[in-house]
Amino acid sequence: MKKIIIESCLAAACLGMAGCASLELFDPADTNRNTARNASTVSHAEYVQAARAAAQDALSSRTLSRFLEKYKQAHGKDDIPIIQIAEIVNDTDDPDLNQKLITDEIGRSLLNSGLMDVTMATGADVRSTFNDARDLKHDKNFKKSSIARKGTLEAPDLSLEGSIISNKVRNGRKTVVVRSFNLKIVDIGTGKVIWTYNKSLGFGATKGVIGW
Repeated sequence: MKKIIIESCLAAACLGMAGCASLELFDPADTNRNTARNASTVSHAEYVQAARAAAQDALSSRTLSRFLEKYKQAHGKDDIPIIQIAEIVNDTDDPDLNQKLITDEIGRSLLNSGLMDVTMATGADVRSTFNDARDLKHDKNFKKSSIARKGTLEAPDLSLEGSIISNKVRNGRKTVVVRSFNLKIVDIGTGKVIWTYNKSLGFGATKGVIGW
């Protein structure tokens, strides 16, 4: 009887532990709250931290400011250049890396700054829906005057290029991971790099005696 009672108590304790999982809601962009890191994949917080730092650096860059001044002198004081968002090279251990988390943040900052326009006609952001919407001349359901005409797209002046590199070093039970976010803005007309930026983020993880 005593054995049955002990087993019942243990079973109840296990069920209680299994049913007491907690749920914590937080803003994944808050790098002070979102501190989870994984050696195999880039966290949302790392994307946000790198993108915000990169956007701030670009907007305060002297070389970029000099390009913008020359652009206005050549095209008019009210004209601003157009930038395309290229595909960011994935040089990490994660084949499913979502590079758009960083390019979207930088593109948003550049667009909202009013210093340049962002195009979706070229670059990594091109979508079939964009081209489909421009090719409706044979669909009688649409007013011809509302369909985009040929020869109206504007080519980009700049291109945002870059790569994400991950380096991993193991020493006994400790693993040190360093991720580098390398970004550039290139003048398409001349091929010159007018802004470059590198942000490295690292963390160390120690393996437990049993598992992680």
